[in-house]
Amino acid sequence: MKQIDLVFRMLLGIIFILFGSSKFYAFMPTPPMTPAAANFIAAIITTGYLWKLVGFLEICGGLLVIFPKTTILGLTILAPIIVNIILYLGFLQYTIGPAPFIMILFLLSSSSLLAWQRRKQWLTLFYNHSL
Repeated sequence: MKQIDLVFRMLLGIIFILFGSSKFYAFMPTPPMTPAAANFIAAIITTGYLWKLVGFLEICGGLLVIFPKTTILGLTILAPIIVNIILYLGFLQYTIGPAPFIMILFLLSSSSLLAWQRRKQWLTLFYNHSL
């Protein structure tokens, strides 16, 4: 199970580092988009700050997920981004083929497995230490 954990941490971390870096320097090809998805992305980019803020958080979260001691912090940072990506792919990109569903499956399975493997550590976040 440790090998699977390592593979998912590396894959998830590297994917978010690459996609986050791509928000600063567009070195990755733009995937096909539906008109609604293109409008959504264009609106985020034209704000001037939100696209780069998300990129910065993706890079930070991706780096933190890679290291075992900081995986929980990385997942905490990436959780709202992952939810948004899943909703974006599921509602705006579902007509372009199987790729959005593969990415949704990967994001759900990898983040859920990593969070489940650390369920005892998550409980300490909510445990009242002052008693």
